Amino acid sequence: MAEAAKETKKVLLICSRNTLDGVYPPLILGLQGVRAGAETAVFFTFNGLDVIRRGGIKKVKYYMPGLLGAVPGMAALATRMMLSMAEKKANVPPPAELLEMARLEGVRFYGCLMTMQMMGVTKDDLIEGVEVIDAAGYMRMALDADVELFI
Repeated sequence: MAEAAKETKKVLLICSRNTLDGVYPPLILGLQGVRAGAETAVFFTFNGLDVIRRGGIKKVKYYMPGLLGAVPGMAALATRMMLSMAEKKANVPPPAELLEMARLEGVRFYGCLMTMQMMGVTKDDLIEGVEVIDAAGYMRMALDADVELFI
């Protein structure tokens, strides 16, 4: 008996923050999704849109929770510390490198049209390969996805 054709799984992730803890999860999971053979996409909306703006990924920071995060200079210090720990202890590259790896390995990036309109962002402001879709386009993708995560 012939084995049924294996259907390609689809993974859809949402990135809504331009912080280290908002960027690492969708990029790492996206990369692992495509490496596992799934059609994988990340939808960038609100502050997450800054991640796919030209030069935006280099501005990603880590903000400590609570009052400590409000101390001047703490975000820069915490960011350096978290990036160092990610690289040395978990072998995770910096966000800019991870974004490029994901793009080159086939993770598809989508920018939110409404957010772009609200923030005055044009397609020319975005990195290479980003597609722009509206909420209806996102919803079609989400309804067709096997895994959909808002991170």
